[in-house]
Amino acid sequence: MHTFMRPESLMMSHGYKPELSEGAIKCPIFQTSTFVFKSAEEGKAFFQVAYGQREQDPNEELGLIYSRLNNPDLQILEERLCLWDKADACAVFESGMSAISTVMLEFLRPGDFLLYSKPVYGGTDHFINKVLPQYGIRASASPSRIPKKRF
Repeated sequence: MHTFMRPESLMMSHGYKPELSEGAIKCPIFQTSTFVFKSAEEGKAFFQVAYGQREQDPNEELGLIYSRLNNPDLQILEERLCLWDKADACAVFESGMSAISTVMLEFLRPGDFLLYSKPVYGGTDHFINKVLPQYGIRASASPSRIPKKRF
């Protein structure tokens, strides 16, 4: 990384390799869902890492598999957000509800209890009170303590 450049400058090109996109100077919008592998073995190796069946080798550069797993545009955005936030990893989502449900399903296990503040988005309320109980996760809402403004 270029330590002499500020994140605002690095964000313009970080994570994008023009040689992988026919030399386009800026990242094109990828509207495809599937990508080509050099061989079946290469494809198998990519999927094994994507599905957590093995760790990525230190010098291994993974290719694209399927847009729901690693879309080039989203991957570049994630790399740029890592740079901006000085984070090791990042994940972007198609919607707020997909982000919320992913986080909850990652950290909550059967028998856990979730305490959340109200009000919450209707989709979140439905997920907490209708979906999570199906997985043995209980929840209770606590009213938020937002001070009322005086006029």
